[in-house]
Amino acid sequence: MKKEDIISLVIYLIMIAVAIIVGLTVVQDAFGTNYNLNMSPYLFAILVIVVGLLVNIIMLEVGHVIGAKLGHYRIMSFNFLGFCWMRKEGKWKFGFKDFDGLTGETKVAPKSEKSKLTPYIWIPVALYAIELATCIVIYSLGTAKDVDPRSPLKWMTIASILLIVISSMIALYNLAPFKLDSMTDGYRLTLISKKENMEAFNELMRVQALQLEGKEVDHIKIFPEITEFTASINLISVYEELDKGNFAKAEELIDMIIVDPKKVSSSTYNRLLAQKLYIKIVSLPLEEVKIYYDEQVNDLTRKFIADDLSMESLRTYILIAGLLDESNGEVEFAKSRSHKALKRTLPARAKVEEKLYNEALEKVYAAHPDWKQEENKPETK
Repeated sequence: MKKEDIISLVIYLIMIAVAIIVGLTVVQDAFGTNYNLNMSPYLFAILVIVVGLLVNIIMLEVGHVIGAKLGHYRIMSFNFLGFCWMRKEGKWKFGFKDFDGLTGETKVAPKSEKSKLTPYIWIPVALYAIELATCIVIYSLGTAKDVDPRSPLKWMTIASILLIVISSMIALYNLAPFKLDSMTDGYRLTLISKKENMEAFNELMRVQALQLEGKEVDHIKIFPEITEFTASINLISVYEELDKGNFAKAEELIDMIIVDPKKVSSSTYNRLLAQKLYIKIVSLPLEEVKIYYDEQVNDLTRKFIADDLSMESLRTYILIAGLLDESNGEVEFAKSRSHKALKRTLPARAKVEEKLYNEALEKVYAAHPDWKQEENKPETK
């Protein structure tokens, strides 16, 4: 399980724990009082939860829209719970789309290099603070000693408690300063604290906007100052060069990214080493590759490539197994994992990865034509 998956699970468990605690204490006690409700108190709670969720989901994305406008961005799409309005060919169209977020996503494109993401993050927080303050005021009024127990203010206090819990859980997830199973505003905030990351964010959103509109992506900016995030932007260019077969240029970009291993995560670093080894194997004579592999690739990197379930490592491992180790069984084992690895690949890279994977297989089968004819079952480790 990846680190972001573990942190995401912890956040979800906290959210569930808060909901259970509030439900079994404050809300249950409140329902024990004979408030003037014309419906079951539990039906009332369900209605408040449903309406509260919808209001907070829409409010979060509206906050992003307002913040994007203040930060000088164009709105490319507005998505909540899969209901998506998107800009295509200069017109707005509706459809059902996946989203990278807990409840929705607003995609934007910078109007200039001066576009700033800060309002995009903080305006939703401001709206949440206003909602929280309003609920606290209602709760304070409803719990005053001189208020009639059958007054509408009493059941409004229950609604305010539920709204506070709902909005706080969404805010907890959205403002978590970690990389979770989706991109959060809290994580964005930690990234854009560095100037080079802010520039990289704008470049990424510019590229995504062009792709969303079906336009050709022109020259992508290269970031010489390496962080985990700028490395991910530079990888877009790496994949462009790999797709074109410009292996020398791709390797040059990879060397720039991995010049200091401390500036990127260990998984990013090792996958880039795998990419570099892939380039060596497909572009150099096999004898030169063997010398490079023996002298430059250490045991830790070899183990990472063998164990890692990513297309970068898997296609490289196929070449190692097929051309350096000459093990048909290991090639078949790697092939058996390819479907799962491809599903984990970023959509923008999937097409190129599938092409590179097939090219790796063909290179192995060119060296061992008899393997292609065999129908061996994949081995297991």
